[in-house]
Amino acid sequence: MVTSRQFARGMVRTMRAMDRAAKQAERQRIARQNALHREAMLGASAQAVAEYDEMVEALTGAHRVNLRKRDWLTTATAPDEAPPQRKDTHQQIARANLDAYSPGLLDMVFRRQARTMAALADKVEAARAQDEEAHARAVEAAAGRNAQAAAARRVQERDPDAMVAALEEHSDLGRLPFSVEGIDTMFLDGRIIAVVDGLDLEDMPEESVTLLKSGKASFKALAAGKRLELHRSAICSAALRVAIEFLGTLPLDEVEVLMLTDLLDAATGHLDGAPVLHVRVTEQALKAVNLGRTDAYALVERLGGHMSWSRREGFREINAAAFGIDLSS
Repeated sequence: MVTSRQFARGMVRTMRAMDRAAKQAERQRIARQNALHREAMLGASAQAVAEYDEMVEALTGAHRVNLRKRDWLTTATAPDEAPPQRKDTHQQIARANLDAYSPGLLDMVFRRQARTMAALADKVEAARAQDEEAHARAVEAAAGRNAQAAAARRVQERDPDAMVAALEEHSDLGRLPFSVEGIDTMFLDGRIIAVVDGLDLEDMPEESVTLLKSGKASFKALAAGKRLELHRSAICSAALRVAIEFLGTLPLDEVEVLMLTDLLDAATGHLDGAPVLHVRVTEQALKAVNLGRTDAYALVERLGGHMSWSRREGFREINAAAFGIDLSS
């Protein structure tokens, strides 16, 4: 027999059990939420580190690509194509269907001979237009190939306008936002010189991002010397990448690169673009190294690049005239 008191005690025990279950569920919910939050934080941390590493690689590893030479000679030596003869293949088939038409019993019963003949005649006209359009496309394609051959011949002859046009159309120079801000090409007594506006020191990141053992991201200000080294690597990498694009796109054995970057003029307090690196790069030298594993600064040194740089001050201006380059013209 269950008394009311026993019943009441039973109710109390049940309510306490429900309370414990609710608190346990809440603790589990909070634990799950914290776990998800931690996972999200770890994911965000990992992403932040990955984005930083990607940015540094874009700044200092732009030169780590394969040198692929574009074949201009084959195109340049291709004979000009004569305008193609017009063909009336589709029109002939449609005309043959019209000429072969013979009204059947149903055509005669429903008196639709005229409509059928008119429809077949329309198909002849449509086929004629189709042949005309195909001929126009063939003429345009032949003219395009002839134009390509003519442009290739001008490139082979080192026509400045043709070479600049080839760089704009076929190189990846326009897709290097993390390496350069602008490029001019100089043609000087048989020399080809790329004058490049490189990134400035202020474009370099001010802090590094690393992943701790706990999985959290650690943000630390870059030491001044490290930031200057990063800028040096970015300038060297950009110079090499520009050289690679020139040598890969144009029929050249060598190219010179003059890198500019903003430097502080102590006398005026203004930032002015100044030459900071000159390097001559040959196809033979690039083929002798594994570009994918090279350090930009070390490779520029190996190639005999000229710069004035210190860990304390960074880049100092070099004299472009010493290399026969007049930037005032």
